[in-house]
Amino acid sequence: MNAARKKVQDMALMYITKITGSTFTSELYEKQVFSKMSDEQFDVFMKDLENDKITLSVIVPTDTEGKISVENNTKIAKELGYSFFQKLSVSETEDLPGYTIPHESLVLLLPIRRVAQLLTKKISIPTDYKKIDSLTGQVTGDSKSSKLTGPELYILIGQGFDESIVELMKTRGGDEGEGNALVSMLFNTGEASQADLRNYSSGVTSGKTLETYFQAMHIKANVLER
Repeated sequence: MNAARKKVQDMALMYITKITGSTFTSELYEKQVFSKMSDEQFDVFMKDLENDKITLSVIVPTDTEGKISVENNTKIAKELGYSFFQKLSVSETEDLPGYTIPHESLVLLLPIRRVAQLLTKKISIPTDYKKIDSLTGQVTGDSKSSKLTGPELYILIGQGFDESIVELMKTRGGDEGEGNALVSMLFNTGEASQADLRNYSSGVTSGKTLETYFQAMHIKANVLER
């Protein structure tokens, strides 16, 4: 190991230890990663770090004394000459000149995964609204165009989109009375409102199905009362 590599490697291990408050991760890197690298491989490794192709990870097992804290991270960032708070600059457009936001904002590099699929081949368009699942009251087969996942529902809850949740989970999610009224209003007038649709509510079919299952097992349930 040449002197330049040792200096860089020791610095990386030192700050990993500082961040985690323990030697657990730094020992893993030293024994399982760096010890198996030649100087040439280490050089490639560092260039990939510089070009953001890879990142260093830290592990803090629950049974160790180490821990990560905002206060400690802020202290280490200052020591390295990095600030989590920066002034953001907005690029110039055809309509607006470029400008810099006067107040500093928190800037973090985080992994992001899109919630929505943007590929056109994944777009599904229903042929009609005629195929209804008798157990759930929801459209199925060629009439089905989309679905609402658990993570997507939590995002709607976090954003406060209560009316959207009612429409997706109730009106379009199995309340046949509201669902049929919604389709009729859209075809006849081109618009619909939740206030009007509530007058046609017949209850979510999946709830009735679940209560029927309970009754068949001689189990008293209040599913439809909730």
